[in-house]
Amino acid sequence: MPRADQGVASALNDDVTRELGTARRVALLGPLLAGGYRAAIGDKLAGMPHGTADTAREGIANALEAAPTVGGDASHLVEAARQAFVDGWQQSMWAGVAVMTALLVRGALRGPSGNAAAHPAGDDPAPGAPSAHDVTVR
Repeated sequence: MPRADQGVASALNDDVTRELGTARRVALLGPLLAGGYRAAIGDKLAGMPHGTADTAREGIANALEAAPTVGGDASHLVEAARQAFVDGWQQSMWAGVAVMTALLVRGALRGPSGNAAAHPAGDDPAPGAPSAHDVTVR
């Protein structure tokens, strides 16, 4: 990009990177959270009516919605669902930490990429001359 447009390009790059990162986090960590929730709540549903237990396994929102239908066990179901959600959340966050640590190590070992030696700081090409940083967008 020409130097005059690099601020706009940087902002666009930042937005795209943020949106793709968010989509990837949801796509990768969401199933881990859901699976962790289902695994954690399974043991805590002993004694619940079969239909209520099945509903509670679907997710915390369903468990909280079903809680009033079980009478005196409502507080037990709510607490079980909340704890199972925290357990699933912790699993997905630790997976995220592992991925970010691996990426940090990879970045530290490989170093910066690109062609930083093409134009060292203060050695800009002549005005109007193409540089290693110019990109044509069509």
